[in-house]
Amino acid sequence: MRNDIYSALLSGSGIRTIEATLEHELQATGWIADLKAYITQLLRSGECTTVAELNAKVREKIKLGADGGAAEAEGNRSRENESENGNESGNEKANGNGLTNGTSNGNGINGNGTHTSTSEFDLRLPERAVREGVRVVRRELDKVCEITVVEADDK
Repeated sequence: MRNDIYSALLSGSGIRTIEATLEHELQATGWIADLKAYITQLLRSGECTTVAELNAKVREKIKLGADGGAAEAEGNRSRENESENGNESGNEKANGNGLTNGTSNGNGINGNGTHTSTSEFDLRLPERAVREGVRVVRRELDKVCEITVVEADDK
């Protein structure tokens, strides 16, 4: 059954629609920029030297967020609010001349961002991206199959 669903989604525009929606939402919340900055920081600091090490660190950071999971989801809410208030990348700061390039001092040179340590990055998936992802997946699945939800009996 799973292969039939995959085939149906691949034969139409379902997979491309899902991917495009997720990419858009992750970019709008600044998550992709944060991911790139985190990877750059890992390589420059020497914490990671191989793709396997990068992959493991990124996966861990996505699961745990900043400070090993101790941080609240406030960082995600903050990025979402900035994005919804017209600050498209979500991680840029406004200055007197408009927006900087994602840096605190506005020079934007060589990825010189506001994070000084890899522990400061919060790579948990933004709630907004998850909500939109779920919505579009359901919509695309509805196009290719009928989904019946069976409610559990209340006891």
